[in-house]
Amino acid sequence: MPDESIWTGAVNFVLVSIPVEIVPAVHEDRIVFRLMHGKDGTPLRREMFCPADNVFVAPEQMANGYEVGPNRYVVVTDEEYEALEPRRSQTIAIDAFVNLRDIDPVYFDRPYYLVPRAGGERSYQLLTHVLQETHKAGLAKFVMHGREHLVALWAQGDVLTLMLLYYREQIADQEALRPQEAQPQPERVGALTAVMQGLRGDYNPAHYVDEHRQRVLGFLQEKAQEQGTVAVPEAEHAEEQPAVAAEGQDLVSALEESLARARKR
Repeated sequence: MPDESIWTGAVNFVLVSIPVEIVPAVHEDRIVFRLMHGKDGTPLRREMFCPADNVFVAPEQMANGYEVGPNRYVVVTDEEYEALEPRRSQTIAIDAFVNLRDIDPVYFDRPYYLVPRAGGERSYQLLTHVLQETHKAGLAKFVMHGREHLVALWAQGDVLTLMLLYYREQIADQEALRPQEAQPQPERVGALTAVMQGLRGDYNPAHYVDEHRQRVLGFLQEKAQEQGTVAVPEAEHAEEQPAVAAEGQDLVSALEESLARARKR
């Protein structure tokens, strides 16, 4: 069973309940840099500064403010904010099955995979098979990480995909974006269609790689080998946000491993 589970519960509809857990379907591959003091290479800390009092503010003295007008805020305490947070869902209750093709991809936010937990394998396989055969998606709302999400659930092969969906108010109005032009001329439509036919092909994710990321990783690897790295004091090193190299590895080997994974993908 995957060890990256971020939610456990059950998928429910009518009288069916399937115990599942959610695992990430994508992994961030951003190259993260730490801000450092150019003079001596010491990692920098971020602190909150109050310009009115000319002092740095400790976390326990901070409050949340929501701007309701120019320079006017409603101040909310941590206790008040926590009272407004929705309760974590124990189930993903599907309330409708729709045609998958009817969901505009512009509403897609972030994908996850649903995997069965012990005792739910048969029901999971049955639901996956039926969704695959009918090209349907289940719609539901549930709470994860303190937010209520609208989701669509469908089958990809033998695995269920859970896609977080944007709400309607989050989507830009297309009416204001449409060009006010006359209908295209038939001969131009035919010419463009012919060009597109000449460029047609099948989508294969393996054919596309993040060349910029590989270029940056290659540059960092080369610079580390040629010019060495900056030693960081232990106390400061422990505060770094992501660790660039795992324990027992130096920077060069960590970059080589990351670059090898990127090239393999």
